[in-house]
Order: sequence, then C-alpha cells, then structure tokens
Amino acid sequence: MGRYISSLLIVFILFGTALFAQGRSRKGRDSKRNVDQFKVNAYPVVTEGDNIRLLVYGLIPYQSLQFLKDGDGFSAGYEASLGIRDKDGNQIDRKTFQSTVAVGDYVSTINRSAREVVMAEFIIKATEYTIVGELIDEDTRLKGIVREKIDMTGLLQPLAIYPPFIIGEYPGNWGFEENKIPVSTKDISHKIKNFPLFLSGRVKPGNFTLKVVAKDANKDVFWEDEIKLTSENKTFRRRILIDQKPDENLTMAIDVTITQENESDSKVIELRIRKPGLSYFISNVDDALDQMRYVVTDEEYKRVKKAKRKGREKLFYQFWKDRDPSPGTVVNELMDQYYYRVSYTNEKFGSFLPGWKTDMGMIYILFGPPDDTQRSFSNSSRYTYETWYYYTINRNFSFYDENGFGEFKLSTPYYRGVGW
Repeated sequence: MGRYISSLLIVFILFGTALFAQGRSRKGRDSKRNVDQFKVNAYPVVTEGDNIRLLVYGLIPYQSLQFLKDGDGFSAGYEASLGIRDKDGNQIDRKTFQSTVAVGDYVSTINRSAREVVMAEFIIKATEYTIVGELIDEDTRLKGIVREKIDMTGLLQPLAIYPPFIIGEYPGNWGFEENKIPVSTKDISHKIKNFPLFLSGRVKPGNFTLKVVAKDANKDVFWEDEIKLTSENKTFRRRILIDQKPDENLTMAIDVTITQENESDSKVIELRIRKPGLSYFISNVDDALDQMRYVVTDEEYKRVKKAKRKGREKLFYQFWKDRDPSPGTVVNELMDQYYYRVSYTNEKFGSFLPGWKTDMGMIYILFGPPDDTQRSFSNSSRYTYETWYYYTINRNFSFYDENGFGEFKLSTPYYRGVGW
C-alpha cells in the first residue's frame, strides 16, 4: 500500500506539472498569465517638511516575459510604468520605462530568482493612495496591471515610526547608497547570518528611545536591543543590524517601538526563514505535515504522530528527500509543485474550511488543474454540479454544491478523501 501511494504521488504530481503548463490556455481554473507575475512594492521614508518620500519598485520576473531566440542567446522586451493615484482615482504622477533583457541560455529565462527592477520616487502627503503598476510584454503585447492600496495616514504626526524594512544588495541606484535596495520579499535566506533593518520616522527635537524586539513563532524573544538617541530636527533615520535568527521556527516578527516624552508609536514586520530543501510555499512545517495527508501512508502518519517536534521535522524532510526527482539540486520540484497546489487551493476553494481540506482542493492537489470544466443544474435534486475532466488519464470528477454557498463536495467519494 505504501509503495502504491508513493508511486501515485510521483505520477500525479509530475503528470500534473505538464497539465499545469497546458492549463493556462484552457478552460481550467488556473488562468493566471505569465505577465501577471509583475509586482509592485512601496516603502515610505521620512523627509523634511510636511511630505513623505515614497519609493516604489516594480519587480519584473524573467518568467513574466516572453523570451525569443536571439543569436546565441535569448532576449525579451518590455514596457512598464509606475503611477500613483489619490483615493478618488485621479492620477497624481506616473513614470514609464522601456528596456530589453538579454540572457545567454534558455535556463536563465526560467530562473525563478532572476528579475528586472524599475523604480519611481513620489513626494506625497499623509493620506490614502493607490499604486498602479503596468507591464506590457513587447512580443505578446499582453498587459499585466497591479494595484496596491497604501495608507500614509498618521506618518506626519509629531511622533511616528515608519514601516520598517530590510535593506539588501542589488546592482544600481535605488534611492539609498549605491547597490542598496529594500528587500522586496519577506523571506530571509538561512545563509544570511545578520540583516540590516532600516528605520525612519518623525520625532521632536531632543532625546528619544528606539526598542527593537525579535520574536519567533512561539512569541519567544530571541533578540532585542534598546537604543537611546538624540535628534536636532524633526526626523530620524537609523539602521539596526539584527545578528540572530530563530533556531527552529520558520517565522519571526520584529516589533519596533519609538518612545519620547511618555508617548510612543510601534510598527511590526513579519519575516520567514527560508531553509534549504524547503518549498517557497511552506511557511510552517507543522501545517505542511498536516497538508501531506493525501499522499502519506498510514505507517508514515503513525511515525509522525509519535515523534517529538524535532523528530517530526526530520521525518518531513526525509519524506520529500526520498521522493526528490532531481537529487542534488537546490529545488525539490515534487515538493514545490505539491505545496504550490496547496497554496492555490487555499486561495481558490477556501470557505468554512481551508481550501486544501475541501473535496475540490483534494482533487486539485492530486491531479492538478483539469483540462476542462462544466457546470450544470439538476432540477430533480436542486443541486448545482461541476465536473472536472482529465482527458489524458481518462478520468472525471463531479462535485455538487450542497448548500448553495459554493461549498462543492464530491458526488462519489474518492478513497484518499478520508481525513486523519
């Protein structure tokens, strides 16, 4: 039985990877286009006077572009823009960019960490805005649009700490010293031994205190510092080097508090530690263990239940190591694909239950996006039905909406549907 389930996992996930690539052009639920991977991030930084300096970055992953063969390599062109609108939708300012990316080989075009970065700086007031980013692929002419609401309210108060962020390195000039840039992701590599936290804000001239406290997922403090400072004007900027990370937990929170004359203001930044061999889509190993219920054997589950915390994590890594289709590489494609699907089902099928626990979530995790879907209504039962078709394996699954709230259940139970 155990060997059968392991084979089932590998066949379904690897087969589903191909379906995943094909499904973008079909009627399946996964309709996200490459160009839609374009992202924007905004970081307010204190400046003198009654304004806020807002640094906005557009992140263009190579995977969001259409690369074409160009001599001995590949190239892709794009047009991008970063704009800011007020809460009524009126455009305040907009910057445009146009460029071409050239790489030497095909592997570089699908490198998940490779990207282009564009930046715009806006001087704004302390109110609500919408950041609008647009990306147009030069070859396909497809357009991706990203809108992010930001609230600057309160950042011009006499005492205010601005949202903190981590400073990293990237070639170019990005509004700080040369080659320094805000880290766009909340993920911190396990290889990084320390990282600089950038802080800025408003104070009254005189003495004030900054307190930084770093806590792990269990709310236990593993690093803290309190700094007494003096400012001759109404602003401050400070970098604090955090030289520790939690030993076992994957998540951490950094609380920053500024205090002056019995008044205080606080902000929190949450980060994740990226451990080797761990999928990007996993933020908690305990949750990831639970989410494996569709592919582990009863014997494996019993070992997990009996193990202590460190032992459970070891079993988790061993399970996926044994099923790594390309041992020796940084990425475990099987794990990555599995937990991508878990993440997708939580986003698309979640209701009273997390999406991965629903029947649709289970089928999607095991089989990937369907080749086609069809909805119908039964007059006799008053149920809405949805059928997923998987032509390559000659299977289909029918779901019915039992209560009319979109909580679809399998018409015929699937054997892996029994929960732990």
